[in-house]
Amino acid sequence: MPESRLRPAVVLVADRSLSADYRILFDGMFATMQMTQVPEIFMRRFLAPAVPTDADGRARTVPLGLRRVESALLKYTTLEPDDVVCTTPERLGDVIGPWVKVVGFSSSDPLGMGMSNTTTANFWKGELYTRRWTRQTLEQLTALKRRHGFKIVVGGAGAWQWIVHADKRPDVDIDVVFQGYFEASGPELFTELLNGRLPGHHVVEADIGADRIQPICGPSLLGIVELSRGCGRGCKFCAMARHGMKHLDPDTILADLQTNVAGGLKAVVSGSEDFFRYGAKGLRPDFEKLCGLLERMRQIKGLSFMQIDHANVTSVLQLTDEQLREIRRLLTWERPSEYLWVNMGVESANGHLVAANSPGKVAPFDPDDWGRMVRETADRTTRCGFFPVVSVLLGMPGETPDDVTATLELVRDLAAKNAVIFPIFYEPMATGAEADKQRFTLAKMTLEHLELYRTCYEQNFKMVPKLFWDNQRAGGVSWARRAFMQTLGHGEVMTWRRTFRRLRRQMDRSISTVVEKEQVYAS
Repeated sequence: MPESRLRPAVVLVADRSLSADYRILFDGMFATMQMTQVPEIFMRRFLAPAVPTDADGRARTVPLGLRRVESALLKYTTLEPDDVVCTTPERLGDVIGPWVKVVGFSSSDPLGMGMSNTTTANFWKGELYTRRWTRQTLEQLTALKRRHGFKIVVGGAGAWQWIVHADKRPDVDIDVVFQGYFEASGPELFTELLNGRLPGHHVVEADIGADRIQPICGPSLLGIVELSRGCGRGCKFCAMARHGMKHLDPDTILADLQTNVAGGLKAVVSGSEDFFRYGAKGLRPDFEKLCGLLERMRQIKGLSFMQIDHANVTSVLQLTDEQLREIRRLLTWERPSEYLWVNMGVESANGHLVAANSPGKVAPFDPDDWGRMVRETADRTTRCGFFPVVSVLLGMPGETPDDVTATLELVRDLAAKNAVIFPIFYEPMATGAEADKQRFTLAKMTLEHLELYRTCYEQNFKMVPKLFWDNQRAGGVSWARRAFMQTLGHGEVMTWRRTFRRLRRQMDRSISTVVEKEQVYAS
């Protein structure tokens, strides 16, 4: 491709797994958990096709976080629109030259230490593509930096990994790690860097900068539209949990939505840690404010449907069936979806274990009622037109064999309600001996854990293809591509089942060996 005519001072880029032209959220989720046992050419051309760029190297879509960085720089610094370019890894060589002063790099899982991906890495061979592509892009940037002298700032949802797991960093040049929301102090940091000063190597920003958010200047990856920031539930395994929830004003949300539609994105995703809590001042949902926002969103022409990223069990339970049905009605846009899924963290059947690791997740209810609450939530969401997608955590600190058994019973009940259930290995957001002790791995898996994990996936083998087909149809994906993904999914099912059988044989042999040794010692 020809060199860009622009001479930007700031270039923003994400790792290749986030620089892809996904049509629906499940496409992105599926692609970003892949290991290098999947051929790279297949990843790049089919599972994660490249985002189109214009003649100047500007990407058509980039992750929402980079769009927020872009708009904040244009608002709170002296930079002009041509001074900031959001691009892709493929176009870095065309955009970067001696004129560039700062490159911002974003990744959601740069070192492969996110819980969903560490779970995947326990089962499959190779390296996570998020890790490989992060390293490749930063190696490319390092070579360009040594030629042109700019500074490299790394950030994104996975920024904590650069600090906590510094020993796992690849051999690349990084000048500043920025952890947190950019608006609060990021523009001032970039101003310092543009003026040739390096104020520090780590920035951990506690302020979520909600009052400084600016509308995005271009379409976001997957059409993600930010509704709220923070959460405040206090989950020990989530970077977002420490920040209280703040809501964006409706005008900003609608402006972002219109920007995505103008950029050709008809299927969008709600960005929030709890969709049903939009507009609420505390933990109790504000039904009127949420419905008011959805009413205004429906007035924007050209939207097909919106996928809900996250919600909380307790928020669902504080809404009546009539309210849930009304919210579901307001979410029925140009392409109705039979599987409008709601992603909720269940973690365990033991409410006290959940509360110990996620202090605010059960509030304002009693931990003793957690199992009943989860079952009721699955019933109510299904009854009111939503599709429950839940996650459970294996190996949370304090977990007992009885907890695993109870969670297995809960999972079987949820499966009877046609829920999708994703089992995830617990991964602490820390390092050192204590973290190694807490980290759940395949080596720590018991037969009970394996049965829990297998039961979740047998349910998913049945329901995920239906969800995938429905969401891709609503998102405008062609019949041919949908059919190909279904065929690919059948192959994945056979591979997973072989893995489960292999693990069961290995565990049976290990148990037999232990029993034989105990018998020898006893005799």
